[in-house]
Amino acid sequence: MAHESLVIILSVGGSPLDRASLAELPEATVAWQRLECEGSAACVAARVRHADPSEAFGTRIRGWARARGWTVTVAPSEPLG
Repeated sequence: MAHESLVIILSVGGSPLDRASLAELPEATVAWQRLECEGSAACVAARVRHADPSEAFGTRIRGWARARGWTVTVAPSEPLG
């Protein structure tokens, strides 16, 4: 995994969002995450390691999240090395 990104996922009434949700993201490893929930709203902040270049990862995770009814923001970090 050559890259790392900070990912924020928001859910209000989409698929359930919990600590295990990011484990379903293929070809990525969660380095750390925080989950906050209140009523039907949930937010996960996570640092994710991945092999894709930052733009490609952003496109991939946005599509993955959209299919679940979530909104996602991605901020790339420096390449690992």
